[in-house]
Amino acid sequence: MTQQSPITERVLTFLQGSPECDFEALVTRYPEFSWNELHLEVSRLSRRGLVTITRGVGTCTIKYVAPLS
Repeated sequence: MTQQSPITERVLTFLQGSPECDFEALVTRYPEFSWNELHLEVSRLSRRGLVTITRGVGTCTIKYVAPLS
């Protein structure tokens, strides 16, 4: 098992407790990370299939995708 970075752990933990949220909620929840750091991490998690991103008018919704067992 690979070790996750602190930003990965925090984003995934937040999304597991709140399966769908606006990107701005992550930015507000984790002020220790820049907007850019969070955006890069969410994009990376999306490419890995761990989250889905839905873009709307002026909003971006992130949804946790539970791994298949």
